[in-house]
Amino acid sequence: DKYPSSKEINKLIDSIAKKYKVDLSSKSIILGSGTNGLIQNIIKVLFSKDKGNLVTSYLTFNQAEYAVSSLGSETKRVYLKDNYQISLENMDYSIDNNTKLVYICNPNNPTGILLKNKDIINFANRHKKTYIIIDESNLEYSNEESLISKKFPSNLIILKGFSKAYGLANMRIGYMVCSKTFKNKYLKLTTVNEFSGLSCILADKVINSNYYLKNVELIKKERIYLKNELEQLNIKIIESKSNTLMTETTFDEKFMIKLANNDISVVPIIDERKRLHIRIAVQDRKTNRKFIHNLKNCLDNEKNMLL
Repeated sequence: DKYPSSKEINKLIDSIAKKYKVDLSSKSIILGSGTNGLIQNIIKVLFSKDKGNLVTSYLTFNQAEYAVSSLGSETKRVYLKDNYQISLENMDYSIDNNTKLVYICNPNNPTGILLKNKDIINFANRHKKTYIIIDESNLEYSNEESLISKKFPSNLIILKGFSKAYGLANMRIGYMVCSKTFKNKYLKLTTVNEFSGLSCILADKVINSNYYLKNVELIKKERIYLKNELEQLNIKIIESKSNTLMTETTFDEKFMIKLANNDISVVPIIDERKRLHIRIAVQDRKTNRKFIHNLKNCLDNEKNMLL
């Protein structure tokens, strides 16, 4: 029932720095109330005094766009490539003198498609006057190393959390790695104690253990199983490096009602062409089997729901 002490905060920061070999003389680690809380604060820091625009893609995590809109600023969304990958080239064309921030989710949510670190770094070097968030909330489910472990430009802000692979969603604890310059801006305009001491203690325990690796390997295995089962039902799936799957196949809107009536919980995703996809969370084998069984029954009864 106490606020987090500097001891608890510094212990977790030191553990993060050790895990990713962060040089704290040149980079800073700042804790926050999950990656979502950090996104809200970053946007408050950059947009609260001056209007500007955010550049992000279609079909991505939309909390950054919501936060920018709440401050009366504009979001410029760019089209994905034909393979549903975020297009850094399209972002190049959209960034202008009023762009205060670019938001990139990697791997992307909901598609699960991963950008290569070298491409992100090259992109950041092309736009050194613009801050760029790289949200790595689901990176543990891929084989890509975190950008935190790399030498990256000072305009990059890398976000990570403990909600996904580490299973601490209810603790609301996350962190960002950024330049010293941005840290000074951030701390002038944000509050402290947005997370609990207990969150720090638990996060420090899990980051120093390998228990989460078992969960990650389970999800990777089930991701393959679920993709294969769905494609046997003629539902095409985008190749994912995350803990979710998004359908390339699109559906009739009535199909969502049919799924809900059969106790099937999925997330509807509307793309830039107003087509309806679904996002599926990868679960354990028992849950995945039940999902496939119920989904098959729906499809058998409603052949015209796939577009």
